[in-house]
Amino acid sequence: MKRSVLFGCLLVAASAFSQTSTQAPTQPPNPASNQAPTPATVQLPVEVFTRYDELGYLQLSPNGDFVALSMGKAGQYSLVVIDLKARKVIGGLRMPNRLSIEEFYWVSNQRLIFMTSERQGGKRYSSFTGEIFAVDRDGSKQRRLYGMWAGEVQTGTRVRVRGASYADPQVLSTLRGDERHILIAEYPWREAGGYLMSDADAMPTYSRLDVDTGMKDKLGRAPLARAQLLVDNHDQVRFAVGRNAQQHLAVIWKSVPDALWATFELPGFDSETITPRRFSTDDRSVYFTGTRSAGSFVGLYRLNLETQAVEEIGAFEDMDVGSLIMDFADREIIGIRGASDKSVFKWLVPNDPTARLYESLLRAFDGKSVSIASATDDGHLVMAFVRSSDDPGAYYLFDTQKKSAGFFRASRDWIDSRQMRSKEPIEVTARDGLVLHGYLTRPAGEGEHPLVVMPHGGPHGIRDDSSFDGEVQLLANRGYAVLQINFRGSGGYGRKFEEAGYRHWGESMQDDITDATHWAIDQKVAPADRICIMGASYGGYAALMGVVREPKLYRCAVGLAGIYDLELMLTSADIPDSKGGRAYLEEVLGSDKELLRSRSPVYNAQVIEANVMLIHGKADWRAAFEQATRMKAALDKYHKPVEWIALDGEGHGIFDEDSRREVYGRVVEFLDRNLMQKGEAAAH
Repeated sequence: MKRSVLFGCLLVAASAFSQTSTQAPTQPPNPASNQAPTPATVQLPVEVFTRYDELGYLQLSPNGDFVALSMGKAGQYSLVVIDLKARKVIGGLRMPNRLSIEEFYWVSNQRLIFMTSERQGGKRYSSFTGEIFAVDRDGSKQRRLYGMWAGEVQTGTRVRVRGASYADPQVLSTLRGDERHILIAEYPWREAGGYLMSDADAMPTYSRLDVDTGMKDKLGRAPLARAQLLVDNHDQVRFAVGRNAQQHLAVIWKSVPDALWATFELPGFDSETITPRRFSTDDRSVYFTGTRSAGSFVGLYRLNLETQAVEEIGAFEDMDVGSLIMDFADREIIGIRGASDKSVFKWLVPNDPTARLYESLLRAFDGKSVSIASATDDGHLVMAFVRSSDDPGAYYLFDTQKKSAGFFRASRDWIDSRQMRSKEPIEVTARDGLVLHGYLTRPAGEGEHPLVVMPHGGPHGIRDDSSFDGEVQLLANRGYAVLQINFRGSGGYGRKFEEAGYRHWGESMQDDITDATHWAIDQKVAPADRICIMGASYGGYAALMGVVREPKLYRCAVGLAGIYDLELMLTSADIPDSKGGRAYLEEVLGSDKELLRSRSPVYNAQVIEANVMLIHGKADWRAAFEQATRMKAALDKYHKPVEWIALDGEGHGIFDEDSRREVYGRVVEFLDRNLMQKGEAAAH
């Protein structure tokens, strides 16, 4: 039987949206009254910090007459379409229970496509369904285009019909000039244990999909696992980067669309760092980011496909190129963005008019990060997203011809930035001389404060940055200073810095966190006897290894979705399910069981003196639930105090909004019992 999914038409009050100004950039209305208390005297409810954004993301229509938004509560998003000239809602879709819109795109000014996720089998988190739907902007002409339920019953041998698809689709292009089709990549699923699931070793095909009928035409296949496909300016797939049979990153290309795939060598580059970005406007070159074999930092390069010559286009001396800045019509690269303490820009063309306009936006929102979320095809209207460490962000509609901008909508309109705390960039020198960067968030009030050290997850290629963090803000609101350090192995600081963490989990990576903690004590941020450590995923591992390596330094530790047995990680959860995943684990952890056990909290629980809280979802696909049960058993064996929170249906994190509020409430209570002196918790 074919599953039926009916989406109800959604109309909401236009008053939910601010009217767009045509004046100079205006700030969003502040939700607090003029008599709002200062942060020092306000303890905000936990849900202020744990609620999801009610606005997912938005896209301007190609001509700029309309804007589509994903909106909802508790992480379940529906679709809303607004007429910008009439300033009213004209249509959309309300999603049924358990379904949420995850991605959507305008194919024309009339029609959109969208992808969905669904909560299944009692799980509290959503997973992609592998389906693509289409709908007109007023909510009419809904159609399932793609997925396992999109097939039609064939009634004749000469009738062309739609077939079911068992794959993860990715939109490669909405095909400018073609309002009837889109170009997609398809990453086939595999069967395991009677279930269909994503296959990290799959080689993608690419196809043209009709957004009215759902008919699909297969165009080709890229012979690399999980290949990233790049289309030229005529929407032809001609360049790809993925894993070969030896699990090495490889580059392939086509000289012309109908040619066979050929291997393309990039001598002098670390192939593992290469990311294809886009074709040049004349289709004769490809821009890519990567690291030279003799270098450390990711730069932007142009590869001439005819001569195979490589030219450096832009780079930073002391940081990776993180993202590219495009002109407002999304055709030319005009700049690069890196991240040190905050976003850093470098413009590639002197006095470029788009760069000057971008600079005017940066000046208008002094001290905040500005990024372009969406733009019209001709670039005359853009939607800018503006945020900072004490502001979760708001959207502004910017007219690049009139050079005016106006507030559109905040992502979390219940947040008053005056009641939040800013992150202070810090620099710490590790015991071996390596310079580390991070952030310190102080609560209101002078003097020392109890401190929570919060190592990030990942760990490799991930970093803490200057963006808004609800978890950090909750702790600061409760009177805690929060220390986030980008230990060796973190991303953004070059290949050598990241590789310095390989096979050093629980060793020099942990020493960096310890050294940053001692720095905070020396700087009188916190008293030496009032410090806890907490984190999620790898951060949960680092929290427990922190109290193993430094039993006297931390009063307590909180591990959320953590990894506590490195040997178990080699065989459990989803990473070892693929050849690439196994190669990654061998590279960053190794396979020396004795060494892995010596760096695993499970096998060192006897030395822990701190109070411990363990939080773990029973359906965690990344850090198996067994990681937490083994850690608890080890603590129980040695009669160590442990507070245990096992979450039914949760995966790698806490997704259910009610669960988030309850768990973080208990985390604050746990920290208060361990760090706050009598009367302090009530005062905050």
